[in-house]
Amino acid sequence: MMASMSPTPAIDVLRARGGIATVSEVAAAAGRSARAIRRQADQHGWWHPFPEVLGLPRTRPSNRDWIHAAALHAAGRTGDPTRDLVAVTRLSALQLLGVVDAAPTRVDLVVPAWRYVRPHPRLTVTRSSHICSAEVAIHRQIPLVRPPAMLRDLAAVRSADRLRSDAIELLRRGALSLEELTAMLHRSSSFPGRTRLRRVAEELESTGRVDSALEYEARRRFSRVGIRFDRGQIRVPPPAGASGDWAFHLDLGIASLRFGIEVDSLAFHSSSDAVRRDAERANRLALLCDDWRVLHLTWWDLRERWPEFVAMTRAVIAAQAQRHLGLAWPTARHLAG
Repeated sequence: MMASMSPTPAIDVLRARGGIATVSEVAAAAGRSARAIRRQADQHGWWHPFPEVLGLPRTRPSNRDWIHAAALHAAGRTGDPTRDLVAVTRLSALQLLGVVDAAPTRVDLVVPAWRYVRPHPRLTVTRSSHICSAEVAIHRQIPLVRPPAMLRDLAAVRSADRLRSDAIELLRRGALSLEELTAMLHRSSSFPGRTRLRRVAEELESTGRVDSALEYEARRRFSRVGIRFDRGQIRVPPPAGASGDWAFHLDLGIASLRFGIEVDSLAFHSSSDAVRRDAERANRLALLCDDWRVLHLTWWDLRERWPEFVAMTRAVIAAQAQRHLGLAWPTARHLAG
């Protein structure tokens, strides 16, 4: 009786491809037929998420495993990158980039409008007349739509607030620039949610640097009650004789008054490292000798004690305006940007 073939060559191929590959890739690289590879997969309990995709055995496949396998399943087989184009998009792409903690059980993919992808319960496939190879990058072996195109796809299913939050996080991580987003909006003149996404881009451009959705919401609420801040974040100048890289900014404020507000969101201020970082920042502010005043705003302040926080902010601004400008309240010309 003929002994079964050793699985070692096929396993080596899978490992070289990150643990997941198509049956045809494994067969070609291992010098065996697709039928033989499938038989080995069954014998050795390999992961087989899609008919043409194999993976090394997994106790519990991660979201990333499913995303990788889904992209391989949906890719064309012609050998032409333009014709075979597929990319991860929407919430699955945000999850791969770490913007959201977990993606839905269905993997979001986008393909050219003329492409057909075999349906599967784990897939949501969008056909787009805008997607092209220039809008796709390889992220840890997985084809991923670049952030401007990702936001274009999200615009069809996200509210303006959620789109803005996604864009802010991508900007904070350095994965996106407003220039790239604006250029994409010029190239793609018609798609679902374009008006919503264009408005978000314009709002972020006029606001300047913002690092969290809570920070943006705070600025918007202050504006509604007539309190205007400098555009973007406030650079705090180093104290006299300071050495090293100072690089200190406050989330909101008015530099001419030496006044700022730190917006303490749970995303950046809840861990032990964040507590240590906040303490270091507070201590560095204490080194300043030119009368800076800094308030700290939390989500609780916005929801539970907004009138009280507004009153406190008005009192500090009025005191600083009198102290540094000799005025009861700063005018528009005292605001930067």
